[in-house]
Amino acid sequence: MTGSAAVSQRMHHNPAHKSMWERLIEGDSYGTLMILIVVAYTVMAVTEDSKWSRTIVGVCFGAILLLSLHTSHVRGKVIRFVAVIVAVFVVWCIVIAGLDTQPFIGAGHIMIALVITTPGVILWRVFRHPVINFETILGSIDAYMLLGISFAAVYRMLDDVAPHFFAQGAASGVKYLYFSFVVITTLGFGDLTPRTDLGRVIVSLEALVGQVFLVTIVAVLVSNLGRAARRRGGQVVDPADEIPPGEG
Repeated sequence: MTGSAAVSQRMHHNPAHKSMWERLIEGDSYGTLMILIVVAYTVMAVTEDSKWSRTIVGVCFGAILLLSLHTSHVRGKVIRFVAVIVAVFVVWCIVIAGLDTQPFIGAGHIMIALVITTPGVILWRVFRHPVINFETILGSIDAYMLLGISFAAVYRMLDDVAPHFFAQGAASGVKYLYFSFVVITTLGFGDLTPRTDLGRVIVSLEALVGQVFLVTIVAVLVSNLGRAARRRGGQVVDPADEIPPGEG
């Protein structure tokens, strides 16, 4: 009986036997985050650039930000503070859309600043996974996708400050995302180009960051691939499942 109970307890703590809901509650559910990122990108691609579509996209990115923090084990006052900012931002977008008024310049820049921090938060958690598993790889991909989204948000912000960001004239939100991922993957189609010197500098920085990201992340994943989990009390413990005191 004792042996069976020990085996049952180990199976309960083994992440492979956890349900999707348990993974989502506990964190490190980067597959769910990736789905949400793809949904937000799709919404931007299929909807017209209107106040209501921006509200829907704002809700999606607010959810992405909160899920990124939660799944990276950011808890307590920090996530509550961000949740309040997201809620205020969403309500503000709904009011603006309902009243059909123009938002004042820079009103959404706080939200953009928060979105920009999400890749760093995810990488902070991913780098604490001594044992590379499927969620670790998904987290790295999420961070890479969010880097592209973050730069797109910066380009959109620059357009608010000094129109137009592109030499080709005004652009919709999906074009900023498209342009950002063309840059970060160094495809360089050339159909859209920055108009100002500041824009060209930031675009060059994104291309550089994108390449360095791939090289360093791949190197870390490969160097940690197959590393044995630590043993504690005669049982194998996956370090990715250990939450330091104060983070739970």
